Amino acid sequence: MIDLKDVKKVYLLGIGGIGMSALARYFKGKGAKVSGYDKTPSALTEQLIAEGIEVRFDESSEGLDQADLFIYTPAVPIDHIAFGYVEATGKQWFKRSEVLEWITKETKTIAIAGTHGKTTTTGITAHLLHETRGDIAAFIGGVLTDYNSNLITTRKPNYVVVEADEYDRSFLRLHPNIAVITSLDPDHLDIYGTFEEMKKDYQTFASRAELLIVHESIAELFDHPQKKIYGKGTSAEIKYSSVKVVDGAFEFSVHDHSGFKLKLAGEHNVENATAAIAVAQELGVGLDKIVKSVNSFGGIKRRFERVLETPSRVVIDDYAHHPEEIKAALNAARTLYAGKTVAVVFQPHLFSRTRDLEEGFVESLSEADEVILLPIYPARERPIEGVSSANLLNKLTLKTKQLVQKSDLVIAVLSLTADVVLILGAGDIDRFVKPIVNAVKTKPNVE
Repeated sequence: MIDLKDVKKVYLLGIGGIGMSALARYFKGKGAKVSGYDKTPSALTEQLIAEGIEVRFDESSEGLDQADLFIYTPAVPIDHIAFGYVEATGKQWFKRSEVLEWITKETKTIAIAGTHGKTTTTGITAHLLHETRGDIAAFIGGVLTDYNSNLITTRKPNYVVVEADEYDRSFLRLHPNIAVITSLDPDHLDIYGTFEEMKKDYQTFASRAELLIVHESIAELFDHPQKKIYGKGTSAEIKYSSVKVVDGAFEFSVHDHSGFKLKLAGEHNVENATAAIAVAQELGVGLDKIVKSVNSFGGIKRRFERVLETPSRVVIDDYAHHPEEIKAALNAARTLYAGKTVAVVFQPHLFSRTRDLEEGFVESLSEADEVILLPIYPARERPIEGVSSANLLNKLTLKTKQLVQKSDLVIAVLSLTADVVLILGAGDIDRFVKPIVNAVKTKPNVE
C-alpha cells in the first residue's frame, strides 16, 4: 500500500473510463499532477483536459517517468507499452479497485452493488447526503447532471459513498459499514463462470458490512445479522407505495410519507430512490429533508436521459446493456408515454455477454415495436465464433428490425416510425446521440 498523502504525481491507464476519471479528479482535487492515457477521445476526456488533466491518446511512455502512483483498469490490454515500461523501472501498477480500497479504508463507507441500479442508487444516495449532511465524498459510475461530474468531494468527509462494481471482483476489496444490494442477475460470466459463483461473491461482499440494505426480490439469498429489506411487498421494512406519473415525474410515498417526486422515469428508479432513502434514514436524516432532496435530484447522464422531447418524437439515451435493463427501459417508456410506439436502437456489449444472455436479449428486445442493432462492441474481448448481432437479430420475434453499421446509423434512425426512440448500450453508441438528435430535429413533421 502507498501512503496517498505522499502522492504528488499520478498516472492512470484508461483515464477516460467512468471509474478511472473519478480517481483522476479525486487526486487532482488533492493537489497532485494527474495525467493518463485512453484509446479514444470522448466527452469525458474533453472535460478532464478542460480541468487541467493531461490526457494522451497515443501509446507512448510520455508522462510515466515521474509518477508516484500508477493506476490501471483491467479494460486496457496487457500488451500496452506502459505496462512494460513501468515494470522495467521496478515500479508497480495498481488496480483502480486497490486504490479505491485505500481511499475508503480510513473512512466510514457506504458501498452500493447490484447487477442493475447501482449507479442510479449511488447517485441519488450521494446527492441526498450531500444536500442534507454535507460530510460525504462519492465515487459514482455515471455523471450526475446537477454536478456535471462523477465525483463529489468535501474537505474532510465522514462518509464515502462508492459504487461497488462486481466486474473483476472489485467490490471484494471494500469493507463497507453499510452495503446496499439492488439486484442480482447473471452477468460477467466471463469472470465468474457460473451464476452460483457470482452469488457467492455477492454474499461475501454482504457479509463484510455492518448493515445490509437489500431489495426484497433477493433478500432471501443473504443471511445477515443486520439486514433491512426495501421494496413494495409485505417483507419490505422500507416500503414505497402509491406510484403514479404526474407531469412527467414519478410520484410515490415511503412509509406512507407522500410528496416524493422523482424526475427519473420508471418504477425501478423509484426502487433505487427507496434504497437511497433507507441509507439516509440510517444516518439520521429526517423524511422532510429527504423528500426535498429527492425532488431536487436532476438525474444521471445516460440513465433514461431524455435528450429530445417534442409532441411528435422523443429520444432517450440509456446505458442499458443487460436484458433486464432493456426491459426496465422499455417499461419506463411505455408507462411515461402510454399509448406511444417505442423503438430500440441497441449496441450489444461484449461477445461473451451476448452469448451468455442471448435468450434474455431476444425476449427483451422483442418487446419493442421496432429494433435497430449495431455490431457487437467488443471492448476488451476478441470475437467468439457464432456470436454476432446478425444471429441475435434473426432470433428476434418482431417484424420491424434491422442491423446497420455505425456509418448508417443516423439514416436508419430517421427511417423509424416509432414515437419514442430508446438509444441503449454501454459501448460507444453514446457518441451518436448528438448526431441522431440533430438529424431528428431537422426531419419534417418533428415539432
